[in-house]
Amino acid sequence: MQGAIQSFLSHGNIVKSAVLQRIRLVNPMLRPVVSSRFESVSSARMEEHGFESTTISDILKAKGKGADGSWLWCTTDDTVYDAVKSMTQHNVGALVVVKPGEQKSVAGIITERDYLRKIIVQGRSSKSTKVGDIMTEEV
Repeated sequence: MQGAIQSFLSHGNIVKSAVLQRIRLVNPMLRPVVSSRFESVSSARMEEHGFESTTISDILKAKGKGADGSWLWCTTDDTVYDAVKSMTQHNVGALVVVKPGEQKSVAGIITERDYLRKIIVQGRSSKSTKVGDIMTEEV
């Protein structure tokens, strides 16, 4: 899991470019300019629209209500119900799962698929099952 996160962070510029290619760019005349999925967005064009210093963190934080990004994770002690509720509220399909306590080290990930396979299909209660019981653990 931490390897995946490190890989994501190390490839941040690639991800950033991909995300920015999908964002609608607006010119000063307020006419929307939509970038095609096959069109590349040049650095000059990104700077022209104020995206030169945009980070993945900025994009993710803008998606959720918590400025600290806390909506991106839950703990192993949280109920599956609360985790799924958070995913739904923030329109994400997965949460990083951390161990409770000060260190908050990564324990795994909980995904919509984990919920479907390990709660719904097995007839378990999401309100009484802990995230730590169904999450995909760090390898």
